[in-house]
Amino acid sequence: MNVAPEIIFLSGSLSEDSKTRLIADWCAGLCVERGALTQVFRGADLEFPFYRPGTKARDRPEIKNYLRAMEKADAVVLVSPAYHGGVSGLLKNAIDYINELGEASRPLLDGRAIGCVAVARGEQGAASTLAMLRTIGHALRGWPTPLGVALSNEQAHTDSGGVPRVERTRAQLKVMLGQVISHSRISARRRANRTPAGTRQ
Repeated sequence: MNVAPEIIFLSGSLSEDSKTRLIADWCAGLCVERGALTQVFRGADLEFPFYRPGTKARDRPEIKNYLRAMEKADAVVLVSPAYHGGVSGLLKNAIDYINELGEASRPLLDGRAIGCVAVARGEQGAASTLAMLRTIGHALRGWPTPLGVALSNEQAHTDSGGVPRVERTRAQLKVMLGQVISHSRISARRRANRTPAGTRQ
């Protein structure tokens, strides 16, 4: 059965013209070209209240929509700016809400591929943020892809259309996304096999 994988992108910056958002959008476009279904949650889509287990915040429409998408996802790509050497608070808070999926049929991000991209001004910040993203991915029971991408200085620059200017950056992102897509196709087939005939997903 050929099922289109569903890949979710989380962009951890509130700035509309941020490199983080532009890179997330460009990566999502590449995945669409390869037959995936994608959804990008930009910074404004992730402005949730601070996560607190057991509160009614999870019943807000925007959070319910987010959690439904994350539960159904066959893969997730995390794109974060480096703030003081770590993941942005906005993105970390959104990730914390995935705790609400702890009792789901596929708890948290169990078994899903997780692509990680860190965007920073300096190499040290990019490296430490990428390491943190990968650690978070493991904690969510996911599989960070063999290649994670740390972008700093000119490597993070894009043109007005969001296309990375540096060939090495484009090449790295394509390899990482290839790994995400390959694994997500396996997840999509498993998801389809678990869905009873005649049931809408």
